[in-house]
Amino acid sequence: MRSILIGPFCLLGLLGSVAPVASQTPLNRVSVDDALRIALQQNPTVRAQQAALTSTKAGEITAALRPNPTMNFLAEQLRPGQSQQDAQYTVNVGQPVELGGKRGRRIDSARAATQVAGYQLEDIRRQVTLQVKSAFAGALIAREQLALAQENLKTLDDTERIQRLRAEKGDISELELLRIQVQRFTFERDAADARQALAAAKIALRAAAGAEAITEDFEVVGELGFKEVSLDKSTLMRRAMDNRPDLRAAEADRERARADHRLARANAWWDITPQLEYQRIGSDNTLGVGFSLPIRIFDRNQGEIARTQAEIDRVDAVREATALQLLAALETDRNAALTQRERAVSLRDVYLPKATRARDTVEFAYRRGGQSLLDFLDAQRSYRETALAHLQAVVGSHAAPPRRAVALARLPRMVSDVA
Repeated sequence: MRSILIGPFCLLGLLGSVAPVASQTPLNRVSVDDALRIALQQNPTVRAQQAALTSTKAGEITAALRPNPTMNFLAEQLRPGQSQQDAQYTVNVGQPVELGGKRGRRIDSARAATQVAGYQLEDIRRQVTLQVKSAFAGALIAREQLALAQENLKTLDDTERIQRLRAEKGDISELELLRIQVQRFTFERDAADARQALAAAKIALRAAAGAEAITEDFEVVGELGFKEVSLDKSTLMRRAMDNRPDLRAAEADRERARADHRLARANAWWDITPQLEYQRIGSDNTLGVGFSLPIRIFDRNQGEIARTQAEIDRVDAVREATALQLLAALETDRNAALTQRERAVSLRDVYLPKATRARDTVEFAYRRGGQSLLDFLDAQRSYRETALAHLQAVVGSHAAPPRRAVALARLPRMVSDVA
């Protein structure tokens, strides 16, 4: 059986890129790759974060700009209605020169902010990928559950037709036929629940991937499959620490905070403004030079320096908390996946074959009067429960519960892509 990529139900994640695509014919058959491609191009949350990254990156342009020159013009000794021989005109031009490495520190701070925004975009893509894969996997699960319920219904209906003939002939009582018909409700309920789950998963998939690019009655293309994947603890945790974009964003935020602190200290330095002056008094023309600078006695940017130092302490704690939460959630999900994998193997190799064989044997014997109705119904019920448990275990063996799936790391491609 071919294995597919099945989102939060894998220990993995997650990336993609780009901007909205042009209008295209909506798809009526969607694979997980199609859904991811559309989502990473059209999802509004991704596009919003891409715009935020562009906005943040524009700050690098502003940070690299040098101060504008200044010019002053002054006219003095003007006597309205009289000769202007003693009028005095002064033009003063100055160019501020930043000291303390302010411009370089501003550029460093802006670049650090851009790096944070870039990792935040990666994390948004990871989360959108998670949503798409979760919805796609939910659709596949519901489809398999619906197929199982329909298979059970068909088996029960075939048996009911035979037993109806026997009841008409008096070989069995009407009560026995009635019990079979009542049992049918269980399988009808399973089928109805699966249809509802399939519809909900398709709605979620269209919402995450892009409603305009996928038709309402689309068909998911793919198969649920079981495949061994390494769950080595040290490997998983190393890859989580190396690759998780939210952790990398926290680390980049630490660098941004340090860059802001260095900028705050640089801003404590004064700036000097060399000046060139031209002056005309009557018919005399003169030139002058000079400079101006602030005398920083009281305001030496103490408040901003203290604030940025506190910000360093804050983001250090945030990064540590993020790492601890990630590792704890990953360990929890790894243990859950190990348990589910053992259950899936046991059900696949031992219990499901036995349940299938027992159902078929009891059904064959019951149709020929060799087994009781209770034995037949019990065999059908056991097969149904075992088949559903196997389906859920196959999914769970590659996944953690959705509420914790955000802690998963990217692993080799089995159910996801390596970034």
